[in-house]
Amino acid sequence: MNWLGMINILFGLIYLIYSVVCRDKFTYHSRRYIRKSEITIIKLSGFLRLQLKFSIFNSIYLIIYGILITVFNLNNQFIVMAFLPFHFINFLLLIESKSKGYVDYKALSFY
Repeated sequence: MNWLGMINILFGLIYLIYSVVCRDKFTYHSRRYIRKSEITIIKLSGFLRLQLKFSIFNSIYLIIYGILITVFNLNNQFIVMAFLPFHFINFLLLIESKSKGYVDYKALSFY
């Protein structure tokens, strides 16, 4: 058993608690792609619901990934690689919210 996989399970549980407690707060984790000042929220309640769904999906992903690392005794590289899809799922949240019309922003502005 790889006990370092417990780190992913712990982060998943902490993120699940954080997402449920702060479900009425506008948060995002993709600062590389857009700045918060450039986002215009059109439908706040719809966006917050969608954000909660993606946050729960992210935390479940981290928990399952941590269990797989622990049970199958995978290398330490897999522990670090678990956080790459985490940010990709958050980026999908921004794309999905724009396609549903919940927010409006300039896509991929790097300035």
